[in-house]
Amino acid sequence: MVAILKRHGFKAAVCVLLIALAYSVYSWVSQDGPPLPTLKQAPAFTLQNLDGTPTGLEQTDGKVRLVEFLFTSCPDICPMTTYNMVKLQNQLKQTGLWGDKVQFLSITFDPQRDTPEVFKRYGDKMGMDYTGWTLLTGTEKETAEVARSFGVLVQKMPDGSFVHTVTSLFLIDQQGKIRKVFPMGEEMNNEDVYKTIRQLAGSSS
Repeated sequence: MVAILKRHGFKAAVCVLLIALAYSVYSWVSQDGPPLPTLKQAPAFTLQNLDGTPTGLEQTDGKVRLVEFLFTSCPDICPMTTYNMVKLQNQLKQTGLWGDKVQFLSITFDPQRDTPEVFKRYGDKMGMDYTGWTLLTGTEKETAEVARSFGVLVQKMPDGSFVHTVTSLFLIDQQGKIRKVFPMGEEMNNEDVYKTIRQLAGSSS
């Protein structure tokens, strides 16, 4: 009798383990991949939006954020990255995530030339939808400090152009934690970025 009970107990334990394993696999598959690691807390900052209103990252807490560092006179990497982000924007609009659960932020580190008017023209030309996209600027010192706090290395060249780290596209979760850093330009994989955003936003659409 004891042996029978032990055998049934063992079978029950195996069943519980199998159910737990199946649930873990289902959760993994349903969220398009394994859980994302937390790299670090995103640095707090306050810059100005195009209206001159002080704007901090915490004002978009509760949303998944994709943060881009750029300068609008960049001849290649920056516009290519923004173009890819606009394609992501259009995908997210189709799933209902845009603006409600996902927000894009673009920060210029060339505020002397990227005045609010210039920055807005750049955004309009690229096809940005400002219902879910915020453009941020400040003094050159302020924007350089924000970039540095994220680990983005920026060097101003004698001709006024900039050399910068090409891995400066940051995915930040609803609690303000950096979950992934993506390459920019030709190395940017839109499918990977989209799937990761969707995973954090909790949508399987």
